[in-house]
Amino acid sequence: MYEFFQTLGSWAVAVFVVTSMLNVGLTQKPSRVLAHLSNRSFLLRMILLNFVVVPALMIAAVYLAELETVYAAGLLLFSLVAGAPFLVELTNLSRSDVALAVTVLLVLMVGTIVLLPITLPRVLRGLTVDAWAVAQGLLTQMLLPMVIGMLLLQAVEGFVAVVEPWIARISSIALYVLIVAIVIGYLPAMTDPELWKAIGVGMSVLVLALFLGWAMGDGHGHLQEVGALGTAQRGTAAAMIVTQDNFDDSRVLVLITVLNTFGVVMLIVAAKLMSRDNRVDLLVPVAADVPERTRTQRIRT
Repeated sequence: MYEFFQTLGSWAVAVFVVTSMLNVGLTQKPSRVLAHLSNRSFLLRMILLNFVVVPALMIAAVYLAELETVYAAGLLLFSLVAGAPFLVELTNLSRSDVALAVTVLLVLMVGTIVLLPITLPRVLRGLTVDAWAVAQGLLTQMLLPMVIGMLLLQAVEGFVAVVEPWIARISSIALYVLIVAIVIGYLPAMTDPELWKAIGVGMSVLVLALFLGWAMGDGHGHLQEVGALGTAQRGTAAAMIVTQDNFDDSRVLVLITVLNTFGVVMLIVAAKLMSRDNRVDLLVPVAADVPERTRTQRIRT
């Protein structure tokens, strides 16, 4: 039984990554995203915070906690990846600037693709990583689907308005299947006290990342919100790709999945506190932002 759910979880990871990134592209026109690239100061702060400060905090936390090696490796990997599709939905929940969130997502995702193959072997000494294989996996499963989605939105907006809600639902279902399958498939590993110790360490760093990201907003509400959510929501999709291709110990995948689940719950609450609407809906489609044409049609009806 465990093997079935482990296999199901592996397939769900691939489906979730591709559909969530495709959905981001289907909901944002390139012109809206590119407009925010002019805010170089904020984007530079986000790059430094996500790829220097957060990993440094995690390294210090792992050192102080004296975690088992496999869990230390999982947390360090988790800290090195940035740019998560769920940032778009969190931004929706906080009633902030979705186009800015997609710009931050794109910048952090490109940063992860470029930097992770370089930093991962240096942070995790003894780990042999094929830099091109890591970059290729991230490019084909994350960046390419998003670019395809943006091109489709630009060329056939009417078609996109029809298929986007279904892509969003598939992404949501894949995420829930992923979580359930991995929890059941690796249930024996859940009883390890070291796992929960590692989760506690990881959550502590995520809370710090949330407040540091808020501080990067320089007093501007939309920058504070996107900065906080974009920093605390790590690039789980990228971490899962790397884990499946480079780690033989399944406990790394279990740690990343469970830690991300707790982190998402924390960030949903944080996003709701940032907005005027305090209704928390856990069943909203993952990374779904309704295209302009669809939104207009709904308003008219």
